[in-house]
Order: sequence, then C-alpha cells, then structure tokens
Amino acid sequence: MTLSIHYPKQAVKAFLESRFPGTDWTPVIDQLPPMVWRCKWNTYAEKYGLPYTKGYMQNLDADGCGPASFV
Repeated sequence: MTLSIHYPKQAVKAFLESRFPGTDWTPVIDQLPPMVWRCKWNTYAEKYGLPYTKGYMQNLDADGCGPASFV
C-alpha cells in the first residue's frame, strides 16, 4: 500500500517561510495547486522553483519537521 502525502499550500508557505525567512514565497505559492502532493514535489520544484527534492521532503516528514507539521 502506498501512502499519498499531501500538504495544503498554506502549510507549504509556512514551511518555506520558516526555512527561508528572508524570501518572499508568494509568487511561488500563488502558482501551486491547493493541495501539494509530495509524490509530485520534484515536478513542482522544477516548474515553480520549490527547494529540495521529494526524497528530502520524505526525510523531513519522517523527522516531523516537514510541511505536514505546519498544518
């Protein structure tokens, strides 16, 4: 069974602002869909400029410090 993890885009915004406090992520966040699927993170990174890779996001989630912790 595969677990599909997703984050509300506001959780992604809060996560990015906590990691990069001096960066305005509004232009990137405005382009994201309402739900950001972790399995598509690499696509979002390439298309919209999100940092990190899907694998790194998985590690952050496992440690309890990924976007899911900002929901």
